[in-house]
Amino acid sequence: MKKIVIFDFDGTIADTFPISSEIFKDVVKDYGYEDITDEDIQKLRDMSPLQIITHFKFPIWKVPELLNKVREKTYNYVKQIKPFKGIKEMLIGLQNKNIKLGILTSNSKKIVDFFLKYKEFPEFEFIESELNIFKKPAHLKKVISKYKYKKDEVIYVGDEVRDIEAAKHAGIDVAAVTWGYNKKHILQKSNPTILANSPAELIKFLSTWT
Repeated sequence: MKKIVIFDFDGTIADTFPISSEIFKDVVKDYGYEDITDEDIQKLRDMSPLQIITHFKFPIWKVPELLNKVREKTYNYVKQIKPFKGIKEMLIGLQNKNIKLGILTSNSKKIVDFFLKYKEFPEFEFIESELNIFKKPAHLKKVISKYKYKKDEVIYVGDEVRDIEAAKHAGIDVAAVTWGYNKKHILQKSNPTILANSPAELIKFLSTWT
């Protein structure tokens, strides 16, 4: 059984996609882009962050600024963000099995803290935030070192290709969940350790891992 499960936040624990996509569509107008449709947004779910930047021909040095604007606006709507169905029960179930839980997110810690308290989620061992979306692999390695975890006892859980890549870079197993941002067929191409279609399926796997 895995002893430590580190979760991504957006698209894994919290369904931030509906709100963040609307904010994104509004924010990109400040950069001279035409209206982005819901159909356009759905197409982006088949892409990695780098592919999205290339698709929009967006200057990579402006990405942090754009994402910060999205995060700042998102904070005003945290109360409207919903957890995925069954996710809280899954987390409690893991804790009842003495499995430690942590979070490594590209969102702001302020948003995550507020959401977890407002939705009355169980306590996490730690919440780490890496606002630079391209530095999650390095930060995940730092987390494992910081808390002195053994790699074979840790698994990272996320909903994007970059989560899979980050876990592989850190040398740990990774569970990709299909209820978040990237679509199932895109996640499969990156060969995660496991692919879970529901929180119930994920906890069953994590509870029986040997």
